[in-house]
Amino acid sequence: MQLNDILEEHSIKAISKKTNISEENLEYLVAADFDALKKVKTLGFISIIEREYHADLAKLREQALEHYGATQEVTGITLGRPVVEEKKGRSKFLLFFVLLLLGYASWYFFTQFDKKHLRELIPFMDEQMIESFVGDKDNNTTDEVVEDLSIAKVIVSNSQTEAEDKETAAVEKSVVTEKVSKENATKSTASTAVANVSIVPVGRLWFGVVDVDTKKRDHFSVSEAYELETGSKTWLLATSSAPFSLVRAGVRKDYHDAKEHYFKIDKNGIESLGKDEYVTFGGWRQW
Repeated sequence: MQLNDILEEHSIKAISKKTNISEENLEYLVAADFDALKKVKTLGFISIIEREYHADLAKLREQALEHYGATQEVTGITLGRPVVEEKKGRSKFLLFFVLLLLGYASWYFFTQFDKKHLRELIPFMDEQMIESFVGDKDNNTTDEVVEDLSIAKVIVSNSQTEAEDKETAAVEKSVVTEKVSKENATKSTASTAVANVSIVPVGRLWFGVVDVDTKKRDHFSVSEAYELETGSKTWLLATSSAPFSLVRAGVRKDYHDAKEHYFKIDKNGIESLGKDEYVTFGGWRQW
């Protein structure tokens, strides 16, 4: 059955009511006025009419493809920088901060600490090691150095015990910090994993999306999985009747009932809507 055969048995209005294709777009299709329609809409309308009336519109499809030329690549919405790049940027900043901190600590150690402080921190070093490490920074005389070393011998016992206590406390603190960091990293990874929703077509699927906040809309015809980021976004999704699945946080739900579907998708999950609800939230009644 061709399109002309369908028009002989049914009016434009009846076809529009059954297929949900506007009468204006049907008239464009009947007149082969492809300039008035986008390629994805034209092919989608042809598929809908074939399904609803068990027709074969291969010639009309070939005519449309010849008009539009080579297959167009699907363009996407910029949904923000990839998570991997963001993590990489943060890692570079953290490395720079650590290096800066180490540089400052080294400068402070070599310019601000005198020999007495060094002996208190490392009391088990002998006099020769301390002298060769610090050098004659303060221009002390030989007598002053000898006096300092004598004082150091008196406080070796107490200082060594204190240093060991500080070292033990530092190790315990490091273990606790590492444990908290791992827990936070696990939580962060889990949060990222559940943020996105994948639209997985069985064959080729047309769908339209609306950003609820900006009211920006776009539509696609895809044959591979398409991912929506929902960390801070709320989307309205409308699909054709082609079979597909939605996957979120490892949970998959199939929609193979040959019906058009409408959804509200955000960080809280996926909510199935009727068409009137979809329009109420800001979706487009006719794409």
